[in-house]
Amino acid sequence: MERISISPRRDYQTKIEALGFDFHGSYWREEAYYRLSPEETERLETATVEAYRMYCDAAQYIIEEKPEFMERILNLPPEIIERIRQSWNDDELSLYGRFDFMFDEEGTPKILEFNADTPTSLLEASVIQWQWKEDVFPELDQYNGIHEGLVQSWKDIFPQGSDIHFAGALEESEDTGTLQYLASTAMEAGFSTRVLDINALNLQNGKFTDPSGELVKRCFKLYPWEWMADESPDGCLADVVWLEPIWKLVMSNKAILCTLFELFPDSSYVLPCFLSRPKTGTFCKKPVFSREGHNVSIVDIRDWEEHFLLPETEGDYNTGAYVYQQYVKPTTYAGRYPVIGSWVIGGEPGGIGIRENRTEITDNLSEFVPHVIAG
Repeated sequence: MERISISPRRDYQTKIEALGFDFHGSYWREEAYYRLSPEETERLETATVEAYRMYCDAAQYIIEEKPEFMERILNLPPEIIERIRQSWNDDELSLYGRFDFMFDEEGTPKILEFNADTPTSLLEASVIQWQWKEDVFPELDQYNGIHEGLVQSWKDIFPQGSDIHFAGALEESEDTGTLQYLASTAMEAGFSTRVLDINALNLQNGKFTDPSGELVKRCFKLYPWEWMADESPDGCLADVVWLEPIWKLVMSNKAILCTLFELFPDSSYVLPCFLSRPKTGTFCKKPVFSREGHNVSIVDIRDWEEHFLLPETEGDYNTGAYVYQQYVKPTTYAGRYPVIGSWVIGGEPGGIGIRENRTEITDNLSEFVPHVIAG
């Protein structure tokens, strides 16, 4: 993989905003791009297939054999645990998710985490970087079938012609843009859609209605399951087909990384990860529930004592449990640390987006950089 400097398109802000990417700020960068070989792309696709299979096996193991994981670690009440079991056993389908990979020094993708519930960077990975490629390198390819996968997945998940509500925190421009993009993919697939603020959903007698009084039967929510479980347990149990399904709550936390290592210790993609502090070694310390790189640090542990190699980032997730994931020495590219977001769309690998930072922890100040495939 190479990072190559390039001049930005003269009118790129106008072009990306015309596609709904009006929240880009300084996050979208065109001063460089990453060039991957076909072999690296194939390696990422293979890793994504295997990583998702292992995550599904880990989720099934937790749901069927480790109720204490959901009770003690995820702090879920019995009625939500039972709803998760029901959702899993009913094989409620998933729309999307994003693995974060890092190539180690041997070129093997290592799983850093799985953003299973509310992944960011969807619009830019799916549409924006494809437009960039078509403008700048029309003769080259890009590992990107995300948009087509989303359109097909709506058809696979819901009966044709259904109404779908899209709910999220509309005061956040990024959430609004992502919801509008997802609604457009559902409309392209032939569905009727309505985007609304999640606080506008009205719950009565186990059913949700929207502000017009229409019954909400199918709802994509861009809102974390752990927040909803804490704020509205009754809402989690309502008579709605949710996307993502509630079983994704088992995957959308860092503690499952420990179960993954327990079940697949010999996988080349899986890093050792522990719920309690190891005695010795260098680890990335992450909260069980956190987002955008908040409250993450890199520590060197000697005789149970933590020595910070990279101080904990700021955030609001420092009151709960942490996991300790074995540290991987990253490769730098022009002083940047890239993380590869590999998308799972409808259970299949869909494409990648690359975010980079000037520090080793990817956070909400990271920048999205497009890519191409070239031999």
